[in-house]
Amino acid sequence: MEYLLLYSDGADPQPYDPAEDNIAEWVDDLIARGISEYGERLRPGQDATTVRVRDGRVLVTEGPYTEAKEWVGGFDIIDCADLDEAIEIASRHPAARSGTAEVRPFMASADGHGSRVVPRSFPERPTNGQRYLMFVCVDPSGPSGEPSDPEPWVEEMDGRGVRLFGQVLRPPEDAVLIQSRNGRTLVTDAPLSEAKEWIAGLDFLEVSGLDEAVQVAAAHPMASVGTMVLSPAWPFDPAGDHVARAAREAGERDLRTEPAVETVS
Repeated sequence: MEYLLLYSDGADPQPYDPAEDNIAEWVDDLIARGISEYGERLRPGQDATTVRVRDGRVLVTEGPYTEAKEWVGGFDIIDCADLDEAIEIASRHPAARSGTAEVRPFMASADGHGSRVVPRSFPERPTNGQRYLMFVCVDPSGPSGEPSDPEPWVEEMDGRGVRLFGQVLRPPEDAVLIQSRNGRTLVTDAPLSEAKEWIAGLDFLEVSGLDEAVQVAAAHPMASVGTMVLSPAWPFDPAGDHVARAAREAGERDLRTEPAVETVS
């Protein structure tokens, strides 16, 4: 069964010690067990870009949709036996020690890649542009009505090579939050964010830059009734020197490195 793991600071973040970061061991274990499909670190929340379409106008704002302090800092897609195994995997991720890992199951059927959300050959695919994880979010305060069928959008973006993979998630009632504190695994049933909007699905995009990513997001049927959030990938070497990396990145964590955006029509 396939699950999405989302990582955030959570409600009670603990100090992150890069010297104790064992992400390389975690990744190697998942690969050896044949569980990992794909994962990526994401830029901090200030580099997210929110896209909505209202009354025919494309509204673009900097930052994620939520004003809550937590935002998604990375993700993994795994294929394991059941929820118990997914919880065990999430509990050993370094993010569960300093923050929170959310476990969300995907809907049962994958789209066009056999039984997998991520094509088996994808991890070896070279990067050919800027990659974004696009969160497709339900907004209860948005316009009423059902969005049109997203399948034509999927077919178009797949054909253009813009959409690398994607899938619908089970509702937030099926989410499980995982924290590791003092050697204990804490499990609660709740979505990662307390915001009224909630993540209903995702698409991983590869585009020329933010302008094209916004165009792709605005064309999605859910943009007219919900919210699309573009979060840029932030690759790093799991086996690298995390102390040196943390020091190198400290100065840019509070800065937006993505281009400035405006509301456009």
